[in-house]
Amino acid sequence: MSADLKTLLRRGLSAHEGNRPDEAEKIYRRALSLSPNNAEAEHLLATLLTGLDRHREALELFDNCLPRLGANPAVRCNFAIALERAGEIDKAIDEFRQAISYHGDFPTALYHLARLEMPRGHIGQTVDLLGRLLGLKPDHYEGLLLFGEALLSLGQEEAALTSLDRAADVAGITPDMICKVGQVLLRLGYPGMAQNLYQRALSIDPRHIMALRGLGHALASQGDYAKAIAIQKTAHRLASDTVDIDLEIADIELRCGDIATAVAELSAVVEKHPTRADAHAALLAAIAKLPEMRGAEYLKQARQWARGHMPTTPEPKFTNSKQFDKRLRIGWLSPFFCDHPSFALLSGVARHLDRNEVELFLYSATPRPDQRTRAWQVMADGWREVYGQSPLQITERIRKDRIDILMDLTGPVPDQPITVFALRGAPVQATISPLTTGISQMDYILVHHRAIPAKPAENKLFCENVQQLGSGPFAFNAGDDAAPLTLLPAALGEAITFGCFDRLSNVSDASLNCFARILNKVKGSRLVLQDDVLDDPFAKKTMLDRLRQAGLRNDRVKMVGLVANEDRADLYARIDIGLAPFPMTDIARYFDMIWHGIPFVTMAGDTPAARAGLCLLGDIGLDALAAETQKGYVEKAILLTQDIGALTTIRAGMRERMKNSKSMSAPAAAREIEEACRDMWKTWCAL
Repeated sequence: MSADLKTLLRRGLSAHEGNRPDEAEKIYRRALSLSPNNAEAEHLLATLLTGLDRHREALELFDNCLPRLGANPAVRCNFAIALERAGEIDKAIDEFRQAISYHGDFPTALYHLARLEMPRGHIGQTVDLLGRLLGLKPDHYEGLLLFGEALLSLGQEEAALTSLDRAADVAGITPDMICKVGQVLLRLGYPGMAQNLYQRALSIDPRHIMALRGLGHALASQGDYAKAIAIQKTAHRLASDTVDIDLEIADIELRCGDIATAVAELSAVVEKHPTRADAHAALLAAIAKLPEMRGAEYLKQARQWARGHMPTTPEPKFTNSKQFDKRLRIGWLSPFFCDHPSFALLSGVARHLDRNEVELFLYSATPRPDQRTRAWQVMADGWREVYGQSPLQITERIRKDRIDILMDLTGPVPDQPITVFALRGAPVQATISPLTTGISQMDYILVHHRAIPAKPAENKLFCENVQQLGSGPFAFNAGDDAAPLTLLPAALGEAITFGCFDRLSNVSDASLNCFARILNKVKGSRLVLQDDVLDDPFAKKTMLDRLRQAGLRNDRVKMVGLVANEDRADLYARIDIGLAPFPMTDIARYFDMIWHGIPFVTMAGDTPAARAGLCLLGDIGLDALAAETQKGYVEKAILLTQDIGALTTIRAGMRERMKNSKSMSAPAAAREIEEACRDMWKTWCAL
């Protein structure tokens, strides 16, 4: 290579590293005009083009220079990165492996191979690669971050946190790097540790947007909403791009019960940023909580969300055997295979599925596995960790497993890779979400037979075909340590106490208005509102304002925040009658309320979500407590207070009533799921 050419390439590299890509490209191309097919110039230009997302041009140059530079592991790694950017993941992995096999433990290859193996679910291999990398480079910042995530996926919490703590040390006084560690800790469920890092970053740069946003998020994750709102508003004043901040603030407002404000703000974000799928999904979840949102209008909104954000791909050709009576492979996809209320509702069903009829594969998109995750793993015939993987990677894994029926357990909630269903992961796809998904590739929705009102046609409520179940799809598991039932407080001469134990985001203004009418009619009665967020001043003030607007006096309402599991029985012991909000209820809490002997009043709307209370009450023979109108809701609650003897009898016999009902029969619910799957499969086989 001539001296002039070397000088030219050094100038190009200087511009390249100085983030002057246009200048660098001109210099590299001039070098190639002076020395056509010069391998080093081709390599440098290809690497530059990779960074500019001009992948195809880069790959053509790599094809030319690689035969002459392939012995250089850095060149092979740069080629692999270009392949990855172009979407050729498997080829990229092969190239990184070759770099390691040819040249030993080359750090760049070790890191990037680990980074690609992690989302494929190869956690053990990821840990091995990163262990070798960190043996060579103990302060490899990105490697330490990934090592922490991988170790936590294997349940090695102490080692994982040590690795992340080391990454924070390596970050030094660079706020961006400090915040990146905080983001990982937040995602993995350590908001307190993340908060400390964000505060450290802000001590270096008080106006650092990422640190302010992260601190707000960390505070909100710990239920400190008042401070979180203040921090996010500070970030909002400083930031040029405020979408994520607006979403965080709206989420806090929703959690604290200010539904109307949250809906208005999310609507504004979606109107201004129509391509933001996360904003639109958040809006969809929020409008479902409005009593005026009827089922037909919700279907329209859900379809609009799906059309705007779900990919459209050709229908794949599946080679699954069309033997209608074969052992079916069923996949469940969820981010909640962890300590979550769904365990009490679905674990019994999973445990009682007939393994002669079905194989159960669980695809876990859980950010932070825990002891409940281990319990789910034991119940699975096939367990797949898919958190952090792209929808396409998850879809390919599901197809590789030859799943016959893929089931969504949640609908479009955070961390649920719902796009997998639009990509058609399996021949038959179904959801047990209480609301239509709006996704045209979702073939069925499985619902309790009483979850659909008699009048509206199904196609006015669902984009899916309806598969009705005699009960379920849930079966409540109360656990083995349930406290004995207590006497009815009103039977001891105390005033009637109503209880609403639900998310404040579910307590609509219409619900509060009904609560006020009930308390005004029942002399001396009181209401206990419980949600974990009520420990926070902002949440409490928001609810106090709403109670005042509904005409509820503060001295008639007791607000209770976080209650430890061992103390929940004592709280239930103080309640005579439950009041379920509408149109949404956290149904797991009402299974628990009934188990503790408390009947509740509910209002049945026109969607499965709005009829969940009716379904539960119907299964235990108390469907008379489900109203069709707000007037009926108020009347039923008042009527319950007028016969304390009958209420006492209901309380005393509630557990036996539940034990003898469909609501706790996991074997029966499992048989119904199997039969529904068999019917759906036969329909596909007949196509």
